[in-house]
Amino acid sequence: MAPSQLKHKRKQKKAKDSSWIYIIAPLLVLLGGVLMLGYITFTSDNLRDKEDPAANQWAVEYWRTPIPDQGNPPPEFHLLAQRVEAKNCKGCHVDKFAEWSSSLHSHAMGPGVYGQYFHFNESSKAECNICHAPMSEQWEDTLDVNKNWEQNPEFNKVLFEEGVTCAACHLRQHQRNAPPLRPGKESLSQALHGEPVRTPFFQASEFCKGCHQHKPDTLKIGGNTIENTYIEWLESPAYEQGRTCQSCHMPDRKHLWKGIHDKEMTASGVTINHSVSSNTPKSGSSFSATLTIKNTGTGHMFPTYTTPAVFLKAAFLNKQGQAIPNFYEEKIIQRRLDMSTNPWTEFFDTRLAPNESLTLEFHKTVPPEAASFQLWIWVEPDEFYEGFFRTTLKNSQTHEGRAQLEDALQTTLDRQYPLFSKTLSVAADAN
Repeated sequence: MAPSQLKHKRKQKKAKDSSWIYIIAPLLVLLGGVLMLGYITFTSDNLRDKEDPAANQWAVEYWRTPIPDQGNPPPEFHLLAQRVEAKNCKGCHVDKFAEWSSSLHSHAMGPGVYGQYFHFNESSKAECNICHAPMSEQWEDTLDVNKNWEQNPEFNKVLFEEGVTCAACHLRQHQRNAPPLRPGKESLSQALHGEPVRTPFFQASEFCKGCHQHKPDTLKIGGNTIENTYIEWLESPAYEQGRTCQSCHMPDRKHLWKGIHDKEMTASGVTINHSVSSNTPKSGSSFSATLTIKNTGTGHMFPTYTTPAVFLKAAFLNKQGQAIPNFYEEKIIQRRLDMSTNPWTEFFDTRLAPNESLTLEFHKTVPPEAASFQLWIWVEPDEFYEGFFRTTLKNSQTHEGRAQLEDALQTTLDRQYPLFSKTLSVAADAN
């Protein structure tokens, strides 16, 4: 039986407890853009002492957004190198292009974001663009000298659709920028677009924090900003061990940035243990099971941010593979916000800090209609947005971005997966 068939109880609970959260979800999207406008200045001396001041200063300047227009390319550059779209990098950087193409960075301006743009004003779009499409050429409208919005003559729709594209990280005024060459590697860039400016700061976590850490003077809920990943890393054993964001999310300099959406990556950051009182539960007998997940390798909270949810589940199932009422248990790992209050508060935050664990205990008498018992962990990387897309589509039948949001909803469903699963057959009572 597929674990997804047993989601109905949880969906009923979500509809009761937090259906309102999806109706005003665009506020979260807009706030995310506002909070990403600047870099962090810590109020905690302890955390401030941990960050790399040189890397931080460099990153603040490097990530001024929107990234200034590239201008005219040097005429001596190869024709492909004079263009800024990712496809023009493919000829020489075949492996990096393939990796980026399969990553979420390449889909940062996907249908879930773009589908909302039809009803955003210029300012709202800009707030999202700061991290989802940070280059000036990706902005359809820009501010003139009088701070009025005007159409951008340099707007590049292809580049816009590429989201966090190659040039966003590596190009400034047509100057290539990159980390130091690895030992034994040779650069062949000179003949095509000039030698890159190489800096070790490309390998520092400060490079990533502009879009993965909100400023401390912005909205805090439960004592933490909404996007708090960089600080979570500073407070984790990963920092003490010298593991940076790139160590986990760009191993061997791969441009994949895998995270909660990837089953293998998620499994590598946790340890899962389970036990059952019997491998063949019998109808009418007592039965117990436990399921524990521990954050043993994630360099931040598990999961970080507010959109994913991880469910620990246990249930007796009937012959149709349906959960039997009153014989189902579930625990959720998530940071769920309550946006109906002013200021916002939390419904709960059950995420796991490094080395923290959560255990689901199940103690029941095996019901006569039970055909099997299932114990599993179900991951929904975009749980928040699934509800948001459903509600938006339901409440606006003529939504101009409907096709994009329908596509985005299907994508959120396709990205769900079982992280762990164990199924036992129930033996009939011999009496």
